[in-house]
Amino acid sequence: MNRLALSVLVLSGLVTSLVRAQQNNLPAKTANAIDRPAEPGLVFDEDGGKVQIVPPDVTLSWEKKFHRGDVMKSVQQISIFLGAAWGDQKVRSRETALVDLASTEKLPLEELKKNSFRVLAAAPGIDDFTDLTKAQVKDLTVQRKLSDLLANKAIPIPNPSTVYVVYLAPGISSSLGAQKAGVDYAAYHNWVHLDAGEVRYVVVPFQDNTDRQAAAAARALVETALNPNGTGWY
Repeated sequence: MNRLALSVLVLSGLVTSLVRAQQNNLPAKTANAIDRPAEPGLVFDEDGGKVQIVPPDVTLSWEKKFHRGDVMKSVQQISIFLGAAWGDQKVRSRETALVDLASTEKLPLEELKKNSFRVLAAAPGIDDFTDLTKAQVKDLTVQRKLSDLLANKAIPIPNPSTVYVVYLAPGISSSLGAQKAGVDYAAYHNWVHLDAGEVRYVVVPFQDNTDRQAAAAARALVETALNPNGTGWY
């Protein structure tokens, strides 16, 4: 191939890349692959929305900034133990340590007190033994499950204080956009509008260590209170 033909091909490729970038409102350098926003602690979900995660090392933290959006005044945990393996008595026994994080002193209460949040008594948790081990459980999977549980009146209708905490059973492979549970996050929180109203929820993949699982859930619950709709503290 002569130099002129090669130059034309290279130029054509650059123009195509630039056009695609402009179509997606992205710079040319980043048009091909972006899996995280610029802000720390955020990732993109399957719909391209920003979702706040708890890192695998829950001791990692960064300075939060207030973006002048909504925060919650009070929080009530409603636990959903999702997956067939919760039917195993050895696994099920850990529900006691997870169903009411405030009563087990797992919540970082100082951060809640500093922001004048009230922690209400947890509502009773529920078990859903649906077998979800045969396919990847994505965030959209969780949203559909919450929609079904609300439609069937298996869980209470949400109010301004409600946060559903979804504990995934062992054997479930969880992902959030391009991120993988245990590798990129230990938990996350998100929200969705359903027929029942605005639904705020936390997803906590299973960990062998109960304390680490509880710590991830507790941090995600507090961050839901601080940043329920993605416009608060993060």
